[in-house]
Amino acid sequence: MKNRLLIITCHKLDENNGGANASKAFIRCFAALFDDCSLIYPEFEETMPYIPSKYKRYPCHDSRSKVRKAIDMYRGVVGGLYYCVRAHLREHQYDIIVVDHSATSTALLRTIRQTGAKLITIHHNVERDYLRDNGKERPLTYRIPYTYFAKKAERDSLRCSDLNLTLTEQDAEVFRCWYADLCVRHWGTFQWQPIKDKTLEERTPGQTFIITGSLGFLQSLLPITEFVRSYWPLVRKVCPQARLLIAGRNPHRKLMQACTGQGDISIIPSPDNMDTLVEQADYYICPINAGSGLKLRIMDALKQGLPVVCHQVSATGYEPLAESGALFVYRDEGTFSEALRQLLAARTKRQDIYQAYKALFSPEGGTARLRTILTEENII
Repeated sequence: MKNRLLIITCHKLDENNGGANASKAFIRCFAALFDDCSLIYPEFEETMPYIPSKYKRYPCHDSRSKVRKAIDMYRGVVGGLYYCVRAHLREHQYDIIVVDHSATSTALLRTIRQTGAKLITIHHNVERDYLRDNGKERPLTYRIPYTYFAKKAERDSLRCSDLNLTLTEQDAEVFRCWYADLCVRHWGTFQWQPIKDKTLEERTPGQTFIITGSLGFLQSLLPITEFVRSYWPLVRKVCPQARLLIAGRNPHRKLMQACTGQGDISIIPSPDNMDTLVEQADYYICPINAGSGLKLRIMDALKQGLPVVCHQVSATGYEPLAESGALFVYRDEGTFSEALRQLLAARTKRQDIYQAYKALFSPEGGTARLRTILTEENII
């Protein structure tokens, strides 16, 4: 398409976390639909092909001093892209500007609207819920201004955007309740790399369970620690020989303490190859019970053909997989025992789980949905 497209993302694309991986997928989908593409992003060492070659790249280096950052925070400039974007838009013209995550647009919406370009905002979550569940890990001097301006950016971008895209239908419904005349569509999310056809070897299930995530991140730390203390004993009753692997970056000392002395639980900090580790397990657990948006770590299990038992909050966006015997949902200790029983009894084939995952989360499906939405909303 001939429209000149600019994407602005605040995520560091060389990181392997939910936000960064979702951004990489979104960037690739837009590249499949537009010929003239530009990208503003936080600078990183580009040793991997995270950005499609057709993009004109504008890496942004945040050279502000700590004092300047503190002053800017209380002015509503909560990210490092503000000055780069303002300078860039004075010299370049676009037909469509995509803001990846509403917090990226703090203090920038007026500048973007003045260009006359159509504005699309991708909402990774409901910022109100995300900040409620994760903000406590920040000091008050940071938390108070960031929370205020991030929530303001979310509200303003919802009203100013020609199109708002969400990762889940539940998030879209929340936004529609806030503003009746809102243009918001559920786009979903998907893998940023192609999902190849492969045949998974079927084997007799053992009793190895695995949890993955950022183990120092508050949204992960609290529910995983709770699972170790309150839910893992329920697994032991049903599977006396079970063992639990907990793998991820920066495990917090509180999690380490909760697992101390429990011989059937192993913490694996920053594994070299997460896919290999997950593939060796038999069942995947996602106990995350807070926040909004899609819990992308569940895909680590699905692409290895592992069945998943997860909290109902984490099931958002994965509901179709419950019908194929790939996902089992609980909300408390009582319902966990039932979900565990169903999980162990299902014996769903790994190949069937992989095919269900591929059908739901392929990049091609994401691109097709994006094309449909942009056409129906007269963006293209």
